[in-house]
Amino acid sequence: MTNSTPSTRKLPLFPLGTVLFPDGVIALKIFEARYLDMIKQCLREKTEFGVVSIIKNTDTSDEDISLSFSKIGTLAQIEDFDPIQPALYMTKSFGTQRFKLLSSSQEANGLWIGEVELLENDPLMPIPQEHQGVAKLLDEIISVIQSEDLMGEAPFKKPFKVDDCGWVSNRLAELLPISLAQKNHLLAQTNPRIRLDLITEIIEDDDLRNLMMH
Repeated sequence: MTNSTPSTRKLPLFPLGTVLFPDGVIALKIFEARYLDMIKQCLREKTEFGVVSIIKNTDTSDEDISLSFSKIGTLAQIEDFDPIQPALYMTKSFGTQRFKLLSSSQEANGLWIGEVELLENDPLMPIPQEHQGVAKLLDEIISVIQSEDLMGEAPFKKPFKVDDCGWVSNRLAELLPISLAQKNHLLAQTNPRIRLDLITEIIEDDDLRNLMMH
């Protein structure tokens, strides 16, 4: 992948109907030739690809659907690559760093390439007293997942940093049953304390505590 400036680069994009957060895990079934080639190149060159969510224009028909990409995304590093069949691969990747999508173009094979500006990683920040409740909620959810041996399907992995604002806010943002637009808004927050403020507000206003534990 080519670099334009120290903070920008060009990289392949994987548009999805979901949002990947830093330190999050995403499982993908790869069967389209353009993405098979992309994954193999990333593995060969030890590079990352970009995950951006797709925002559909509901005013267009299914035959002429207009797709646009969120302006915020996350780099993904491939962790597992399992060839089930010659043209079918199960992959697991984890989010590393957020980026701002500056522009995108489609290659002849259909693969999208984005020029992105890398964003700073969240600084380590302890959980403030007023957010201890939602941090405890996440800890309880992790305990349930572990007790039911579901870690292989969980959207996050060890180490569990339940005392860090950025990690806790990212994991809760992944778990919350909210819209793609809301998730992207949370991803775009550069201050993890503000992101956690917003998440706490969503959980308390929508009474999602019990829903998330079930």
